[in-house]
Amino acid sequence: MHNHSNDLHYLSVKEAADEILEHVSKVINVNTVYIAKKDNGHMNIIDAYNNSDHILDANIRMDYEQSFCQFVIESGEEVFTSNDLSLHYIKENADLPVDVSVRAFMGVKIYDRDGMEFGTLCVMDKEPRKFTEEEAYFLRSVGQIFSYIISLDQTQQRVDLLSVPIVPVTEGVVVLPLVGIVNEDRSNHLLETILQRIYQKNLDYFILDLSGMVSFDDLFTSHLSDIVKALELMGVTPILTGIRPDMAMSHLSQDPMYKGLRITRNLEQALKKVGFRLVREE
Repeated sequence: MHNHSNDLHYLSVKEAADEILEHVSKVINVNTVYIAKKDNGHMNIIDAYNNSDHILDANIRMDYEQSFCQFVIESGEEVFTSNDLSLHYIKENADLPVDVSVRAFMGVKIYDRDGMEFGTLCVMDKEPRKFTEEEAYFLRSVGQIFSYIISLDQTQQRVDLLSVPIVPVTEGVVVLPLVGIVNEDRSNHLLETILQRIYQKNLDYFILDLSGMVSFDDLFTSHLSDIVKALELMGVTPILTGIRPDMAMSHLSQDPMYKGLRITRNLEQALKKVGFRLVREE
Protein backbone atom coordinates (compact mmCIF):
# COMPACT_ATOMS: atom_id res chain seq x y z
CA MET A 1 0.00 0.00 0.00
CA HIS A 2 1.28 3.47 -0.86
CA ASN A 3 2.51 5.57 2.01
CA HIS A 4 0.60 8.83 1.46
CA SER A 5 2.98 11.75 1.41
CA ASN A 6 3.31 15.17 -0.20
CA ASP A 7 4.88 13.83 -3.39
CA LEU A 8 1.53 12.57 -4.82
CA HIS A 9 3.32 9.51 -6.19
CA TYR A 10 0.47 7.14 -7.00
CA LEU A 11 1.26 3.68 -8.34
CA SER A 12 -2.09 3.14 -10.10
CA VAL A 13 -5.39 4.80 -10.99
CA LYS A 14 -7.15 2.84 -8.24
CA GLU A 15 -4.66 4.02 -5.62
CA ALA A 16 -5.07 7.64 -6.69
CA ALA A 17 -8.86 7.31 -6.62
CA ASP A 18 -8.83 5.96 -3.06
CA GLU A 19 -7.41 9.25 -1.85
CA ILE A 20 -8.67 11.84 -4.34
CA LEU A 21 -12.40 11.00 -4.53
CA GLU A 22 -12.98 11.83 -0.87
CA HIS A 23 -11.34 15.23 -1.34
CA VAL A 24 -13.55 15.95 -4.35
CA SER A 25 -16.63 15.10 -2.28
CA LYS A 26 -15.62 17.56 0.42
CA VAL A 27 -14.63 20.41 -1.90
CA ILE A 28 -17.77 20.24 -4.09
CA ASN A 29 -19.95 19.14 -1.16
CA VAL A 30 -21.60 16.18 -2.87
CA ASN A 31 -22.46 12.77 -1.50
CA THR A 32 -20.98 10.47 -4.15
CA VAL A 33 -17.92 10.67 -6.39
CA TYR A 34 -16.80 7.91 -8.75
CA ILE A 35 -14.43 7.14 -11.58
CA ALA A 36 -15.47 4.74 -14.35
CA LYS A 37 -13.83 3.14 -17.38
CA LYS A 38 -15.67 2.61 -20.66
CA ASP A 39 -15.16 -0.90 -22.01
CA ASN A 40 -17.02 -2.59 -24.87
CA GLY A 41 -20.48 -1.18 -24.26
CA HIS A 42 -20.11 -1.20 -20.47
CA MET A 43 -18.96 1.15 -17.74
CA ASN A 44 -16.70 -0.38 -15.10
CA ILE A 45 -16.73 1.51 -11.80
CA ILE A 46 -13.06 1.58 -10.81
CA ASP A 47 -13.68 3.26 -7.48
CA ALA A 48 -16.48 5.14 -5.69
CA TYR A 49 -16.76 7.27 -2.55
CA ASN A 50 -20.05 7.79 -0.68
CA ASN A 51 -20.11 10.37 2.09
CA SER A 52 -23.34 9.57 3.98
CA ASP A 53 -25.93 7.96 1.69
CA HIS A 54 -24.74 4.81 -0.03
CA ILE A 55 -25.56 5.30 -3.71
CA LEU A 56 -22.89 3.48 -5.70
CA ASP A 57 -20.42 0.63 -5.14
CA ALA A 58 -16.94 0.24 -6.56
CA ASN A 59 -15.96 -2.68 -8.78
CA ILE A 60 -19.31 -3.04 -10.49
CA ARG A 61 -20.07 -3.26 -14.21
CA MET A 62 -23.14 -1.77 -15.87
CA ASP A 63 -24.47 -1.40 -19.39
CA TYR A 64 -23.41 1.87 -20.99
CA GLU A 65 -27.04 2.77 -21.84
CA GLN A 66 -28.04 2.29 -18.19
CA SER A 67 -25.33 4.57 -16.82
CA PHE A 68 -25.26 8.32 -16.28
CA CYS A 69 -21.80 8.30 -17.87
CA GLN A 70 -23.44 8.29 -21.30
CA PHE A 71 -24.58 11.88 -20.73
CA VAL A 72 -21.01 12.98 -20.02
CA ILE A 73 -19.47 11.16 -22.99
CA GLU A 74 -22.13 12.13 -25.53
CA SER A 75 -22.72 15.73 -24.45
CA GLY A 76 -19.70 17.14 -26.27
CA GLU A 77 -19.13 19.52 -23.37
CA GLU A 78 -15.99 19.83 -21.28
CA VAL A 79 -18.11 19.51 -18.15
CA PHE A 80 -21.58 18.01 -18.22
CA THR A 81 -23.86 19.34 -15.46
CA SER A 82 -27.48 18.78 -14.53
CA ASN A 83 -29.14 20.44 -11.56
CA ASP A 84 -31.84 17.76 -11.63
CA LEU A 85 -31.56 14.75 -13.93
CA SER A 86 -35.19 13.78 -13.36
CA LEU A 87 -36.45 16.90 -15.12
CA HIS A 88 -35.09 15.89 -18.49
CA TYR A 89 -32.47 13.18 -18.91
CA ILE A 90 -34.00 10.39 -16.84
CA LYS A 91 -37.50 10.89 -18.24
CA GLU A 92 -36.27 10.67 -21.84
CA ASN A 93 -33.98 7.67 -21.38
CA ALA A 94 -35.95 4.44 -21.35
CA ASP A 95 -32.88 2.30 -20.60
CA LEU A 96 -32.23 3.87 -17.21
CA PRO A 97 -33.62 2.06 -14.14
CA VAL A 98 -37.09 3.23 -13.10
CA ASP A 99 -36.11 3.72 -9.46
CA VAL A 100 -33.39 6.36 -9.76
CA SER A 101 -32.58 8.35 -6.64
CA VAL A 102 -29.90 10.58 -8.19
CA ARG A 103 -30.87 14.17 -9.00
CA ALA A 104 -27.84 16.49 -9.11
CA PHE A 105 -25.09 15.22 -11.41
CA MET A 106 -21.85 16.51 -12.93
CA GLY A 107 -19.12 14.70 -14.88
CA VAL A 108 -16.05 15.10 -17.04
CA LYS A 109 -14.37 12.81 -19.54
CA ILE A 110 -10.92 11.44 -18.79
CA TYR A 111 -8.43 10.30 -21.42
CA ASP A 112 -5.62 7.77 -21.82
CA ARG A 113 -2.03 8.29 -23.02
CA ASP A 114 -3.11 8.24 -26.69
CA GLY A 115 -5.77 10.90 -26.18
CA MET A 116 -8.59 8.36 -26.43
CA GLU A 117 -11.61 8.42 -24.12
CA PHE A 118 -10.84 6.29 -21.06
CA GLY A 119 -14.00 6.96 -19.07
CA THR A 120 -15.51 9.50 -16.73
CA LEU A 121 -15.10 11.20 -13.38
CA CYS A 122 -18.51 12.06 -11.93
CA VAL A 123 -20.19 13.49 -8.84
CA MET A 124 -23.84 13.07 -7.85
CA ASP A 125 -26.32 13.69 -5.09
CA LYS A 126 -29.89 12.70 -4.18
CA GLU A 127 -31.02 16.30 -3.89
CA PRO A 128 -31.19 18.77 -6.80
CA ARG A 129 -28.64 21.57 -6.65
CA LYS A 130 -26.84 24.05 -8.88
CA PHE A 131 -23.13 23.58 -9.50
CA THR A 132 -20.97 26.71 -9.68
CA GLU A 133 -18.42 27.49 -12.38
CA GLU A 134 -15.68 27.10 -9.77
CA GLU A 135 -16.90 23.59 -8.91
CA ALA A 136 -17.05 22.64 -12.59
CA TYR A 137 -13.53 23.98 -13.11
CA PHE A 138 -12.27 22.04 -10.09
CA LEU A 139 -13.79 18.76 -11.33
CA ARG A 140 -12.30 19.32 -14.78
CA SER A 141 -8.88 19.91 -13.20
CA VAL A 142 -9.13 16.70 -11.18
CA GLY A 143 -10.18 14.89 -14.35
CA GLN A 144 -6.99 16.13 -16.03
CA ILE A 145 -4.97 14.81 -13.11
CA PHE A 146 -6.56 11.39 -13.54
CA SER A 147 -5.82 11.54 -17.29
CA TYR A 148 -2.18 12.19 -16.44
CA ILE A 149 -2.09 9.32 -13.94
CA ILE A 150 -3.73 6.99 -16.47
CA SER A 151 -1.12 7.97 -19.07
CA LEU A 152 1.69 7.21 -16.63
CA ASP A 153 0.06 3.93 -15.63
CA GLN A 154 -0.31 2.79 -19.25
CA THR A 155 3.24 3.88 -20.08
CA GLN A 156 4.57 1.93 -17.11
CA GLN A 157 2.67 -1.16 -18.25
CA ARG A 158 4.34 -0.92 -21.66
CA VAL A 159 7.75 -0.42 -20.07
CA ASP A 160 7.16 -3.46 -17.86
CA LEU A 161 6.42 -5.58 -20.91
CA LEU A 162 9.75 -4.50 -22.40
CA SER A 163 11.67 -4.83 -19.13
CA VAL A 164 11.56 -8.64 -19.19
CA PRO A 165 12.77 -9.44 -22.73
CA ILE A 166 12.87 -13.24 -22.63
CA VAL A 167 14.58 -14.21 -25.89
CA PRO A 168 14.26 -17.73 -27.38
CA VAL A 169 17.64 -18.97 -28.63
CA THR A 170 16.73 -22.43 -29.82
CA GLU A 171 14.17 -25.06 -28.88
CA GLY A 172 14.05 -25.39 -25.09
CA VAL A 173 16.55 -22.57 -24.45
CA VAL A 174 15.79 -18.93 -23.61
CA VAL A 175 17.91 -15.99 -22.47
CA LEU A 176 16.81 -13.13 -20.23
CA PRO A 177 19.25 -10.18 -20.51
CA LEU A 178 18.65 -7.81 -17.59
CA VAL A 179 19.58 -4.22 -18.35
CA GLY A 180 19.55 -1.09 -16.20
CA ILE A 181 18.28 -0.70 -12.65
CA VAL A 182 16.42 -3.55 -10.97
CA ASN A 183 14.48 -2.14 -8.02
CA GLU A 184 11.66 -3.55 -5.89
CA ASP A 185 8.88 -2.92 -8.43
CA ARG A 186 10.83 -4.42 -11.30
CA SER A 187 11.91 -7.39 -9.17
CA ASN A 188 8.28 -8.23 -8.41
CA HIS A 189 7.31 -7.98 -12.08
CA LEU A 190 10.36 -9.99 -13.09
CA LEU A 191 9.49 -12.90 -10.81
CA GLU A 192 5.85 -13.02 -11.95
CA THR A 193 6.70 -12.84 -15.66
CA ILE A 194 9.37 -15.54 -15.51
CA LEU A 195 7.11 -17.94 -13.64
CA GLN A 196 4.33 -17.39 -16.18
CA ARG A 197 6.72 -18.01 -19.07
CA ILE A 198 8.07 -21.19 -17.47
CA TYR A 199 4.53 -22.52 -17.10
CA GLN A 200 3.59 -21.68 -20.69
CA LYS A 201 6.71 -22.97 -22.45
CA ASN A 202 8.47 -26.34 -22.51
CA LEU A 203 11.97 -25.23 -21.47
CA ASP A 204 15.18 -27.10 -20.70
CA TYR A 205 17.51 -24.18 -19.95
CA PHE A 206 16.86 -20.65 -18.68
CA ILE A 207 19.88 -18.33 -18.96
CA LEU A 208 19.88 -15.11 -16.91
CA ASP A 209 22.43 -12.61 -18.22
CA LEU A 210 23.15 -10.05 -15.48
CA SER A 211 26.01 -8.24 -17.24
CA GLY A 212 23.88 -5.25 -18.28
CA MET A 213 22.55 -4.42 -14.83
CA VAL A 214 23.50 -1.00 -13.49
CA SER A 215 22.33 -1.54 -9.92
CA PHE A 216 20.14 -3.85 -7.84
CA ASP A 217 18.73 -4.06 -4.33
CA ASP A 218 18.56 -6.80 -1.72
CA LEU A 219 15.05 -7.78 -2.81
CA PHE A 220 16.37 -8.65 -6.25
CA THR A 221 18.89 -11.13 -4.83
CA SER A 222 16.08 -12.68 -2.80
CA HIS A 223 13.86 -12.94 -5.87
CA LEU A 224 16.76 -14.34 -7.87
CA SER A 225 16.95 -17.18 -5.37
CA ASP A 226 13.20 -17.72 -5.73
CA ILE A 227 13.52 -17.76 -9.54
CA VAL A 228 16.32 -20.34 -9.42
CA LYS A 229 14.36 -22.56 -7.04
CA ALA A 230 11.20 -22.30 -9.16
CA LEU A 231 13.12 -23.16 -12.32
CA GLU A 232 14.64 -26.24 -10.71
CA LEU A 233 11.30 -27.38 -9.25
CA MET A 234 9.75 -27.20 -12.72
CA GLY A 235 12.55 -29.20 -14.31
CA VAL A 236 14.32 -26.27 -15.96
CA THR A 237 18.09 -25.83 -15.56
CA PRO A 238 19.00 -22.24 -14.59
CA ILE A 239 22.29 -20.73 -15.74
CA LEU A 240 23.60 -17.40 -14.44
CA THR A 241 26.05 -15.36 -16.45
CA GLY A 242 27.62 -11.91 -16.26
CA ILE A 243 27.85 -11.75 -12.46
CA ARG A 244 29.93 -8.68 -11.59
CA PRO A 245 32.31 -8.41 -8.61
CA ASP A 246 29.85 -6.35 -6.54
CA MET A 247 27.21 -9.06 -7.01
CA ALA A 248 29.68 -11.76 -6.08
CA MET A 249 30.53 -9.89 -2.88
CA SER A 250 26.89 -9.43 -1.89
CA HIS A 251 24.96 -11.88 0.29
CA LEU A 252 23.92 -13.53 -2.99
CA SER A 253 27.22 -15.44 -2.91
CA GLN A 254 26.56 -16.60 0.66
CA ASP A 255 23.42 -18.50 -0.27
CA PRO A 256 24.29 -22.23 -0.29
CA MET A 257 21.92 -22.68 -3.22
CA TYR A 258 24.44 -21.04 -5.55
CA LYS A 259 27.20 -23.57 -4.81
CA GLY A 260 25.70 -26.15 -7.17
CA LEU A 261 24.37 -23.63 -9.68
CA ARG A 262 25.75 -23.35 -13.21
CA ILE A 263 27.49 -19.98 -13.45
CA THR A 264 29.47 -18.75 -16.43
CA ARG A 265 31.52 -15.63 -17.12
CA ASN A 266 29.61 -14.52 -20.21
CA LEU A 267 26.70 -15.44 -22.47
CA GLU A 268 28.91 -17.21 -25.01
CA GLN A 269 30.13 -19.66 -22.35
CA ALA A 270 26.58 -20.18 -21.13
CA LEU A 271 25.41 -21.11 -24.63
CA LYS A 272 28.31 -23.53 -25.00
CA LYS A 273 27.24 -25.25 -21.78
CA VAL A 274 23.87 -26.08 -23.32
CA GLY A 275 25.49 -27.37 -26.50
CA PHE A 276 24.87 -24.33 -28.65
CA ARG A 277 27.58 -23.63 -31.21
CA LEU A 278 27.98 -20.73 -33.62
CA VAL A 279 28.88 -21.97 -37.06
CA ARG A 280 30.46 -19.35 -39.32
CA GLU A 281 29.93 -19.64 -43.05
CA GLU A 282 33.12 -19.48 -45.09
